[in-house]
Amino acid sequence: MPAQETDALAASVIIPVHNRKSELQACLSALAAQDFPLSQFEVIVCDDGSTEDFSEVLAAARQRQLQISHVRQTNKGPAAARNLGIKHAKAEIVAMTDSDTLPDVSWLRKLLESLSADPTAVGVEGRVFANNPSEFAPLGEGPENQSGGVYLTCNMAYRRNVLVDVGGFDETFPYPAYEDVELAARAIQRGKILWQPAAVITHPQRPLTLKTVWKKLKHWEFVLRMGVRYGYFGWPKYPTKYPKLYLIGLSVIALPLSKWKQAAACLTTHPIAAAKLFWFGLAESLGAMVFVVPKVIFLSRQTLSERKHYLG
Repeated sequence: MPAQETDALAASVIIPVHNRKSELQACLSALAAQDFPLSQFEVIVCDDGSTEDFSEVLAAARQRQLQISHVRQTNKGPAAARNLGIKHAKAEIVAMTDSDTLPDVSWLRKLLESLSADPTAVGVEGRVFANNPSEFAPLGEGPENQSGGVYLTCNMAYRRNVLVDVGGFDETFPYPAYEDVELAARAIQRGKILWQPAAVITHPQRPLTLKTVWKKLKHWEFVLRMGVRYGYFGWPKYPTKYPKLYLIGLSVIALPLSKWKQAAACLTTHPIAAAKLFWFGLAESLGAMVFVVPKVIFLSRQTLSERKHYLG
């Protein structure tokens, strides 16, 4: 990934987006309200093959003095979209959020202050809250980071030279799943990632549906890759010496069981939701046996050499 020349900008904020025009507008409005000088950061909207027209949204943001560029690619996923943003970034620091988030007014300033205070750090992560967590309860889900060590790219900043050095995001991770922690795993080999709880992002929750349960069956392949490459599942606090067996146990038993326990806990207060959770857990377990387990066996053979490549 070629390096770009830097200028006086303190930060480049990259936002991958695939449609969600109204949510992008809200995100850009929050960025325009930052307590950091608008002249000192740029916003790069990385369009991942959207079918919606963003011209009015971008024009409105520019009227609020945001320095915005719009770069576009065919639909390749968020990892590729963020790499496109990194390629066009002009500043020494690359901050990242998502198109459906709401950055707190001091979000960017707090991230930059952390990296400025510790020149040895390669990056910094901030706190992620759920937006109105009771809206879809007990069937709501969404990313959260309350204590650090999660590395969600809806609230991260890296030194651009580190991103260039490690080669950016791994674009073989095509879904919004584990591409962020995989990047962090490589970045940590160059230095520490700081935790800044005062840099706050609010992220919306989404309703859990049968469709999302089935979609997430595709993510297990990338959980396995993390286990094979780095010896842990997703995050360092989940080490494993036997990623294949561990993944089968998680996908077929542990995660469906957690849904059944949750269903039992809300049976009297939310009986319809409890019934849905029961069936979601059953579908997840059966789907894992049919679709995940065979792929795990194949991929574990295919990727065993990756551990030596990534850990040396």
